[in-house]
Amino acid sequence: MEFVILGPTALNIDGRAVPLGAAKQRGLLAVLLYHAGRPVQVDMVVEHLWGNRSLDACRGNLQALISRSRAVLKAVGLPNALVRMPGSEAYRLDVDVAMVDYHRFRRLVDQARRATEEGRHERSAALLCEAIELWRDEPLADLRGARSEHIRRAMKEGLLAAHKLLSESQSRIGQHEAVLGRLEPLLLTNDVDQTLAQHWINALYASGRDDEARRFSVDFRSRYRRRMRAEPTIDLSPLRGRDRRSAPGTSPGTPDGGPVLFRPPQQLPADISDFTGQGEVLAELDAMLGTPAAGARIVVVDGMPGVGKTTLAVHWAHRQRDRFPEGQLFLSADAYGPTPPVNPEDALGRFLHALGVPADRIPAGGEQRRERFNQMLDGRRILVVLDNVRNSDQVRPLLPTAEGCVTLITSRNRLKSLTIRQGIRSLTVPPLPEDERRTLLGQVIGTARAADEPGPVEVLAQLSGGLPLALRVIGEHITTRSRASIADLVDELWSRLLDSAGDEDEDDATLSTVFAWSYNELDPEAGRLFRLLGLHPGRNVSSAAAAALLGADPRRTERLLDALAKRHLVNHDTARRYRLHDLLRRYAADRAAHDEATEARRAATRRLLDWYLLSAVNAAALLAPQRPPVPDLPTPEAVEPLHFGTDEEALRWCEAERANLNAVVRSAADNGFHRHAWQIPGAIHDVFGRYGRQDDVLAMHQVALPAAEADGHQIGQIGTLNNLGWTFFALHDYHRAASGFEAGLRLAQRVDNVAAVCVCSHNLASVHLKTGEVRKAIGIFERVLATCREIGNPGGQAASLHRLGDAYEQSRRYERAARCYTEALAIRERIGSLRDQGATHGRLAALRLKTGQPESALRHCTLALQIQVRAKDDASRCDTLVTAADAERALGRYPEAMEHAVAAISLSDGIADSLRRAAGLAVLADILAARGDRPDAHRRCLEALGIIGDLTGPDVDPVLDRLLVIESLVAPR
Repeated sequence: MEFVILGPTALNIDGRAVPLGAAKQRGLLAVLLYHAGRPVQVDMVVEHLWGNRSLDACRGNLQALISRSRAVLKAVGLPNALVRMPGSEAYRLDVDVAMVDYHRFRRLVDQARRATEEGRHERSAALLCEAIELWRDEPLADLRGARSEHIRRAMKEGLLAAHKLLSESQSRIGQHEAVLGRLEPLLLTNDVDQTLAQHWINALYASGRDDEARRFSVDFRSRYRRRMRAEPTIDLSPLRGRDRRSAPGTSPGTPDGGPVLFRPPQQLPADISDFTGQGEVLAELDAMLGTPAAGARIVVVDGMPGVGKTTLAVHWAHRQRDRFPEGQLFLSADAYGPTPPVNPEDALGRFLHALGVPADRIPAGGEQRRERFNQMLDGRRILVVLDNVRNSDQVRPLLPTAEGCVTLITSRNRLKSLTIRQGIRSLTVPPLPEDERRTLLGQVIGTARAADEPGPVEVLAQLSGGLPLALRVIGEHITTRSRASIADLVDELWSRLLDSAGDEDEDDATLSTVFAWSYNELDPEAGRLFRLLGLHPGRNVSSAAAAALLGADPRRTERLLDALAKRHLVNHDTARRYRLHDLLRRYAADRAAHDEATEARRAATRRLLDWYLLSAVNAAALLAPQRPPVPDLPTPEAVEPLHFGTDEEALRWCEAERANLNAVVRSAADNGFHRHAWQIPGAIHDVFGRYGRQDDVLAMHQVALPAAEADGHQIGQIGTLNNLGWTFFALHDYHRAASGFEAGLRLAQRVDNVAAVCVCSHNLASVHLKTGEVRKAIGIFERVLATCREIGNPGGQAASLHRLGDAYEQSRRYERAARCYTEALAIRERIGSLRDQGATHGRLAALRLKTGQPESALRHCTLALQIQVRAKDDASRCDTLVTAADAERALGRYPEAMEHAVAAISLSDGIADSLRRAAGLAVLADILAARGDRPDAHRRCLEALGIIGDLTGPDVDPVLDRLLVIESLVAPR
């Protein structure tokens, strides 16, 4: 029994043709036979048979075709061959692929290719002749439409490749006339195919027809230049060789003394037409070619799975083919995949064979093969591409030494040994940026379709993480569903992108398969660390945090992380910090869900949360010693939290982990670790509240409050309400700040917690002060001060005295304000509260300036700025810089004043505080006006007024009043 699709669809049994029905029925069988043994989606069948008609419109006709086809198959003894896939709209034809002529053709060609690699050219030629004779006519002749034409074109390319391989095998066994007879009709329809032209020239030369070979080469070059607008790379060394070597076209003799006919290798895989991006890496590779080198030039291109290393290497190699007129060698070293890695000795044997050394004359030993390889390349310009290399040991024997050669290596690993010992250059291929992601996805699915739905295309481009492999998986999924909107496919693609199951061709590699090749190579401990990293919710991870996840020694963990980085399963972020690509993170999480028990995952998560919490507590104890400790902390039994020797160390850690801590808090709440979800924000609030944008701090406390309520922890609720209120206070939202403080105060009074009542009352009084209720604020501050003295709370005393100083300054009682500030400063110096010392110096500076003492003000500013830089208190530092600028202006030191004002404006941008930016612009405009630069002063004034117009609250009025005065002085008349 034989099914035919290399021509009109047919079924032959013992030489008798079995009727298959009308054209549509034959077309249905052709589609199913082409995909024999694999599911075929119904919408794909409809597109093949009816073009752009909808599935609903064709469903009845399709069912009729299915029924009639089943009847035909049943009649020939295949009653259950055509099956519908459960749970999906897809059908599969279960027949032995050996019964389908096209699949038999592919199997014969594969066998012939292996025979060629082994030097069995007679066997190869016989197999190829048998394969080519299977072609009867136009393949898939009963199918029409764009998709069918695309498949048909690919099938014909396979036939052409078989003809080329047959020509090579026949040349190797001396059948040159057969080669010429085979190539002549092919050259008529493929007249700019360089491989066919090369075989034709070699066959003419081997037949002694040198003049014809030269004439053909001249004509071919002219035609190729005209048609392709590029220089062909056909090799004429056999013709030139009579003058260069001892015998026509020979290379140095093999060990038995006989000459070898050099054959220019053309092993590059086909380039892709829609290659996108990576301009910087390509430019670096181009620059390498222009760099003089004493020996062979070698470069390693590494990168994570799916980032497109091989595609980039092949694309660049095709761009530079004219630089290597004597050929290109290509080896897939199979470092990661279903087959064992290529042995270096076997690789050298393949190369020698490709260069023309007969199989029976290839040296047996690896060292002899390497020597012969370098002899063959000596004096020639050849490109060697070594793809998918495992490590330096695998690739080192394959590196040519000839000066004219260039070697391009791709690997998932960083081949440090080559870089360190041999100084070989290394480039890393990054994921595609956003614009190039959209471009590539648009090319895959069609620019018109992409233009119709730019929003969903943008979402899917982001989903890909910039991996070309992911973009192509996504694009292929979309193109096979031509009638569905892209928007409808977004959710499905999100869930399916890392699925290893699907209807991809056997040669396709889904992302999970590609990642698995690297994952499966890991030793058990590294593999466990990789999958546990999928539980880390942040963008990057330190070696210490990873050690907590793993429950292992940090030094051992760092070595494991380096092993993962070597395979590009993680990337180095900064020193001792690592990050996972988003898709790799999802894959790691999937592996954790599959390979780790629920209890083990939960234990790892708890260790991570304990480590973050206790490390944050240690940082806060150093940076904010006046704050009460977070209650009911876990004991550090299973983890080793960080300890900090200096404020700078603690601040560096807080800055590095800021985004992670936010993510950890959300993850803790989502996974039921409610206590961690409020304790971590409580520990770190004072530190994060002093610098940077406050929206993330606000989000963290908004997660913490319901977590504290779910935990039933009253002190946790009070503390979180206060922290939430203080964050609103820092954002100048005094109404919501008061709501938080009042709720905390009510709860503190209900549980009779005196210390908490003092804190809530103090904070609420600060709101009254900001909203102009100065007398009310003073009364509360006085009561809180008395209570703090009574219960022995020096930090509370200093805070109340500082705020009383603000209140008295605001009510123009300057001497009393100065006494309060001075007393507060003395307490803060005694208890070592660094940040608060800076705040009080800043307020004393503003008071001295207001009372006409700019020099004294500058002295306090200097002390305040030194502390605020050290404590990373950016909000207070911005205020102090404005005060310093005003003091310098009052002293007529305009350059210094401008420097401070510009620094304040820049800092306000960093903490996203528009009011402080307006204040900085106001002082800058005042300075410019004082030095006579009225136009620039007016411009700055208008910019600040534009900002102020969008702001509300009591803090706005003093800045607005100042701006209006300046504007009246500098406005054009």
